[in-house]
Amino acid sequence: MPNGPSSTSNRASPQWHESWHRSTHLFLAAGMAILISILVASYMQASSGLDAMKRFGISSQHTSHLDQLHLLFLEMQSTVRGYALTREPAYLDSYREAVVKIHDSLQVVEQDYQDELRPEAKELIKMAHGMAARMDIMIGHLERGEPPDNAWFEQGSLEMEDFKRQHDRMKSEMLSRNMNHIVDSIDGFKSARITSVLLTIASLLLLVTAVSQKQKKQELQDKMHEMLEAKNERLELEVRHRTEELTSLATYLTEIRETEKLDLAREMHDELGALLTAAKLDADWIERTLPPESRSLIAQRLSRLRQSLVGGITLKRRIANNLRPALLYDLGLIEALRALIEEFRQGEEAIEIQVELPETEPELPEGVSLSLFRIVQEGLTNIRKYAQARHVRVSLRATPTALELSIEDDGVGFDINSPKIARHGLAGIKHRVFTHGGKLDIHTAPGAGVKLRAILPA
Repeated sequence: MPNGPSSTSNRASPQWHESWHRSTHLFLAAGMAILISILVASYMQASSGLDAMKRFGISSQHTSHLDQLHLLFLEMQSTVRGYALTREPAYLDSYREAVVKIHDSLQVVEQDYQDELRPEAKELIKMAHGMAARMDIMIGHLERGEPPDNAWFEQGSLEMEDFKRQHDRMKSEMLSRNMNHIVDSIDGFKSARITSVLLTIASLLLLVTAVSQKQKKQELQDKMHEMLEAKNERLELEVRHRTEELTSLATYLTEIRETEKLDLAREMHDELGALLTAAKLDADWIERTLPPESRSLIAQRLSRLRQSLVGGITLKRRIANNLRPALLYDLGLIEALRALIEEFRQGEEAIEIQVELPETEPELPEGVSLSLFRIVQEGLTNIRKYAQARHVRVSLRATPTALELSIEDDGVGFDINSPKIARHGLAGIKHRVFTHGGKLDIHTAPGAGVKLRAILPA
């Protein structure tokens, strides 16, 4: 009998420990479930806030596109009136440039609303097309020498006012939507903050409960660490493969683009050049064969026709040279660079340009010569468009092991880390340099100009 109570106690002790472990596990599981629920709720609330901010950004971008379209129509209306009053060709050139910009801007606006083309957006786009067509008709009348009609301008002003009202209504609606998006985002982040506090409290409670499970937790952490390392290795391998694929794709696209330029330049030189030359010869023949009394009546028209044909031939030659630099393939890189820099100097008389090029033509593969030419071309284009520079220096030095190309200007410069800067041109330059195993350095800052230095192995 003395062993009876002890035996009962011994049997109860394992049962108590088992019950305690079971309750601990249940509490831990319940705590994990609560923690996961709070994490999911926090993620959903934060995602809701981020989605609201994303919608705000998209709406703001759409508003900017509408404003740009409105400004372009105002510019077009101004150039039409200026041409009607002065008949200056400069206004006509500005009008044609505005037509191209409006066409591109309309495509952007239509793309903005292609998923949800609301009636007001459809109406605005319809009005824009109508205004563009009417102004094109007006320019046609003016080019034919017809006197300007006040009714044209009154009708244009009425259409512009209707367009502005429609634009203002859509912009007001977008601003209202933006405010709603901001409010939704703030509410989402407030909820996420409260949820984060609850998450912290739940994490502390769960940590206190998990002390007794330290060994299992350590094992779980070790296992998670191994899983993370394996996942990181897989991710690094995938990133490396993706980077190689993108690099290969960029190289392929660059080669395809150069090939297409070459084909297009050849077609323009052969086909279009032949047509324009034949047209010029026909015009000369017509002038020679006309009787003197008829020739005097249309002499001005024939002279203008010849000038237009000569201008077309010149334009064809310039476009073909831009697509396929003939000097590069015929005379080499140095002469092609001299011609490119001279063309830049003639177009930018206010810029002083200093050139340092080798006296002799270096022996380079065709791909390297083309890349160097395109880099200089892109650099000078950026200087013309954005730099506002007064002094430019272009230098190409050849060493036994490498080629060093340097392009410097004293313009406004830019913040190279700013996300607002469009870097497509710089990205193209980087890719061309890296394709040949070279090195590229860009030194710039706001107000400090730009220094671009590319080193390619010889």
